[in-house]
Amino acid sequence: MREVAAPRLSATVIVQDEEARLDACLESLAFCDEIVVVDGGSTDRTRDIARARGVRLLERPFDDFSRQHEFARTSAQGTWILSLDADERASPELQRAARAIADAALPASGAPAASAYALPFKNHYKDRWLRFGGLWPDRHVRLYLRDRVRYDPERPVHEKLLIDGAVQRLDAPVIHLTWTSLEQAKSKSRRYAEAAAQKRHAEGKRASIVRLVARPLWRFVRAYLLRLGFLDGSAGLAVAYLRAHEAYVREVRELELARARP
Repeated sequence: MREVAAPRLSATVIVQDEEARLDACLESLAFCDEIVVVDGGSTDRTRDIARARGVRLLERPFDDFSRQHEFARTSAQGTWILSLDADERASPELQRAARAIADAALPASGAPAASAYALPFKNHYKDRWLRFGGLWPDRHVRLYLRDRVRYDPERPVHEKLLIDGAVQRLDAPVIHLTWTSLEQAKSKSRRYAEAAAQKRHAEGKRASIVRLVARPLWRFVRAYLLRLGFLDGSAGLAVAYLRAHEAYVREVRELELARARP
C-alpha cells in the first residue's frame, strides 16, 4: 500500500464474517493510498486478517448496507473512493484506471467532468463468468469523488448512491465472485429477500398470492429466456433459479408480515 501524506485514492470495504474472502480482496486493493475496512461484528478471523494487512479497521454494529457504506465513505480520507465488497476484486485494468483518475490534476473548476464512474461487473457462479442472463456488463457506481456522493438511507439493501454531478462509464471491470456454491447462493438470496420484505412491509405495501406466483415465475423467465441465461449452460440455469428463489422468499415473508400486522 502506497505511503502518502494526503490520500488521493481510498478503498472502502464493509465486512462481517468474511475470513475466507477478505484477504484476496485487500490484496487487489494494495495500489490504493488508504484502505478502510468497516467490520459489522464478525465472530471469525475477519478483523485479524484486516489488521495483518495494515488497513484502517473500524467497527460499527451492522444495521443496514446503506448506512454501513455511508459510514465507510465519511470515514475515508481520499479525494476518490473505490468501494468494494469482500467477494469482489479490483481487476488489473481497474487498478490502472482508478490510479490514473485519482492521480490526475483537478481542473481549475475544482472538480473533474465526472463525479463518479460506473464499472462493469464480471459476475461468477462458482468459477464461471456469467456473460448472459442480464449479468454482463451489470454496471454499478463504485468509483467516486468522496465529497460528491452519499448513500441513500431509504435504500437499506441494494444500496443507491445520490450523486452530485455526472456519471461516466469506465471499461475496467470488478471481478465479482458472486456465488461460490448453490447453498451459499441460496443463503445470500434469503438475506436480501428478508431485507427487501421488511422494507416493503414498513412502507405499507401489500402482499398477495398473485405476486407469490407471478414474481418468481417472471424472474426465472426473464433471466433464463429473455436475457439468454441458457447460453451460460448449467450456471445460467442455476442463476435463473436463484433469481426466482429470492423473489419467492421475499413474497412469502411479505405475506407472513402482512398477516402478523395488527
